[in-house]
Amino acid sequence: MRNDKGFTLVEIAVVLVIVSILLTGILKGGSIIRTVQVNDAITIVDDLRAATTIFKDRYHYLPGDWIFAANEIPNVTTGGNGDGVISVAESADVFGAGGQNHLFNAGLIKSPNVNTWFGGTTVAVLSTTVNMGGAGFSTNVVNIIQFTNIPCDVCMEMDAKMDDGSLATGNGRASVAGCTPGGANDPVPFYAVPLQ
Repeated sequence: MRNDKGFTLVEIAVVLVIVSILLTGILKGGSIIRTVQVNDAITIVDDLRAATTIFKDRYHYLPGDWIFAANEIPNVTTGGNGDGVISVAESADVFGAGGQNHLFNAGLIKSPNVNTWFGGTTVAVLSTTVNMGGAGFSTNVVNIIQFTNIPCDVCMEMDAKMDDGSLATGNGRASVAGCTPGGANDPVPFYAVPLQ
């Protein structure tokens, strides 16, 4: 008698079901991770806006721009010029390495540095005229939260969730009119939203 050993159709079907469940989980997991990363970037925007609002309510000036910050905030030795615009020099004092960290030293953010999940991405608060080129913010927007080198797909999803889904219009603007994941403008050089 021959005793051929092989897989039955039921066994093959079970293996295929397990493989498909694993692949679905892996693909879904990547999507979930990207959603968490986008939501984290949006949370950064919300936290900086809230911290800035509280700072302005408390001190009557924007962080980095307050003239008398050295006399009022612990560990702060310099202030800004009080003109209502966070210049390049003043932006270093809002938060981050090497600055006066007005928001952190005032107890309004948890860390002196604001970091994203994306290596090489930086976040800054500064005037709309810096690095945005022809982004075309309206004249009433004078201070922005700016992300540098943010992945294209993250930038587009952020804009879709916070604004109108276009990098060239609305309240969220990029230094480029559009991008394609893996293309020439990925990562997006600069993406910004109004600070207030």
